[in-house]
Amino acid sequence: MVRLKGVIPSVLTYCTLVIFLYLFVVKPLLPKLQDHLASPVVDQKDLLDEMDIDCEYVKNGTKPPNLLKFMEMRSVEDQLLYSKDRCQSLKTLYRFNPKSLSLEESNFPLAYGMLVYKDLPQVLFMLSSIYHPQNEYCMAVGENAPELFQHLLKELATCFPNVHFMKRPPISWGSHEIINSAYECLQFLSHLKTDWKYFQYLSGVDVPLKTNLEMVRIFKAMNGTANVEVKNYQSGRLRGKNHTESPLPLFKSSLSALIPREASNELASSLMPRELLEFLEDTGIADEGFWGTLLGNRKKFGIPGSLDFQEWIDYRENQSSSLKWPTDGWRYYISRDQVWTKSACRNYMTSGSCVFGIGDVPRLLTSKALVAHKFYLKSEPEAYFCLLKEIRHRSSNPDPKFSASMYSELPQVELSRGFNMSQLTHQNWIL
Repeated sequence: MVRLKGVIPSVLTYCTLVIFLYLFVVKPLLPKLQDHLASPVVDQKDLLDEMDIDCEYVKNGTKPPNLLKFMEMRSVEDQLLYSKDRCQSLKTLYRFNPKSLSLEESNFPLAYGMLVYKDLPQVLFMLSSIYHPQNEYCMAVGENAPELFQHLLKELATCFPNVHFMKRPPISWGSHEIINSAYECLQFLSHLKTDWKYFQYLSGVDVPLKTNLEMVRIFKAMNGTANVEVKNYQSGRLRGKNHTESPLPLFKSSLSALIPREASNELASSLMPRELLEFLEDTGIADEGFWGTLLGNRKKFGIPGSLDFQEWIDYRENQSSSLKWPTDGWRYYISRDQVWTKSACRNYMTSGSCVFGIGDVPRLLTSKALVAHKFYLKSEPEAYFCLLKEIRHRSSNPDPKFSASMYSELPQVELSRGFNMSQLTHQNWIL
């Protein structure tokens, strides 16, 4: 007869060990393992891959031998409209990253507010170029946009749980609804449970100049400080209103801004933004009086990450002319690369700013800004698509030489004052 003495305790010990390993080691890793195994190797080419462009020419600012033909927007819309599975068609035409590209990016999600109203294929190129599953995206669309555009974008937003469609009142160039919709996106995103770290505003004609990983490292270096353009507000924009009736001293800034989460949360819950929106109604280009005013009055409206713009402007204007302070903010403003002078534009001007083309690409590749504004596919589309290809390449093959250390030299919030003036003379910030 086989003796079982000592065997049963050994079996129980073994089973206990197996159960322990499964519950506390194997089981927590299963989702990641399944996600890894379920993620197919990208071997199917999308629209961007299929574009045969010699981008080495474009990176040097010269036209390639074979130019792209004009892209027929409606053909892409038709493919989506008549598809039996629009989500699958979308992911076939455009490449959306199915998982975070690194643990560092996964632990530092970002949020985007976008105001779009036309040219769906270009909007989707832009969205797919910045899309990562850990981030959050708010897409505000005016109800005066084409019905097909609204219909397709609303349905396609359901393909991704982190892309949120927001229908807004009619929007037109320079209208008050532009900043109202941008603020609504910020407010919506601030209430999400996702622990995103920075908000960034984009338009449908922007191109990212930095990869998601590069942006994450730049934001870390910024250390919770907002980044908005700083200019004096022109009284002529008030159209007869008295500036003393404004809830805060007014400053001019671009609609594009970088806002840390803590500041976003307070802006979303405070009554001050609504009071400012009400005051700015019927003023000239209301959106250019919003972010700078809210984030430039640290002493009077102490939003986290804000600065004291008046102290900043006074310091700049009182320095020796030998410092050659720029008047357009390029030394410190990194949210958007936008050119306002014809002499600096290598393509053509519209609505007072440059539509970038091939000749602008070499400079944009070295720009410290996060995105470039603006590109139209009807004009030198090679510039647009080669920049997208560059970002895609660097996303999959991070540049080992990239360093975000210089971004820590941007003016940052101090406990005792709005910013460190000694940082403003750093010559690296002349862009």
